[in-house]
Amino acid sequence: MIKTLRVLTVVAAGAAAFAFATSTEAGGGLRTGEYACYGSGGELLVGLGFKVLDASHYNDLDGKSPGTYQVNGDKVVFHGGNLDGEIGVDLKGGHFNLASHGISCEPFG
Repeated sequence: MIKTLRVLTVVAAGAAAFAFATSTEAGGGLRTGEYACYGSGGELLVGLGFKVLDASHYNDLDGKSPGTYQVNGDKVVFHGGNLDGEIGVDLKGGHFNLASHGISCEPFG
């Protein structure tokens, strides 16, 4: 009985740690949840919004254009989806800039 209780305690602690990690940051730099992107004048760019799903997957806000991403140091590279081929640079605290576009993206909300 005590051995079973210890196993359950370890499993519960692991699950709690996983839930905490995934709700704050995924992929070593992008937080799960919605992101908004802004133009050089600070205007919201509606078509570029996206949602980070986990440590390597994202989707557009309508859920119709899935893709993947990779974080490497302070860069984010997008494959597939509405940001296919885009490279985010200067990644810090979940905020990054799309290379050579004058567009910044950050967690929304």
